[in-house]
Amino acid sequence: MNTIDTHMATKFPEQQAAMNRMREFLRTLLPNAEEVISYGMPAFKQKKVLVFYEAFSKHLGFYPTAGPIQAFEADLKASGLVYSKGAVQLPFAGDWPEELLKKMVQNRQQQVG
Repeated sequence: MNTIDTHMATKFPEQQAAMNRMREFLRTLLPNAEEVISYGMPAFKQKKVLVFYEAFSKHLGFYPTAGPIQAFEADLKASGLVYSKGAVQLPFAGDWPEELLKKMVQNRQQQVG
């Protein structure tokens, strides 16, 4: 078991399902990125960490850093999701705005270069 699998094993089943869903989503978008634990959270790294994610008691946190949040703030407002300077809160189940998340990840990749 790698450290991300070990980390996920400590979570409740609905948290694990959301984390695995995000992991697979990010693996598709970032096939050459390394999966790491950074700041105690699963993350995808290419030169620098591109995006973090973590399950909390009532949501999955998605952390693409502040740049993509600012770049897509109007879309985030329209989505109805709770977000802050560097984080987006996603429900464990149900629809995620995958196209928006994809654009945010791509924006972060451009920032890192």
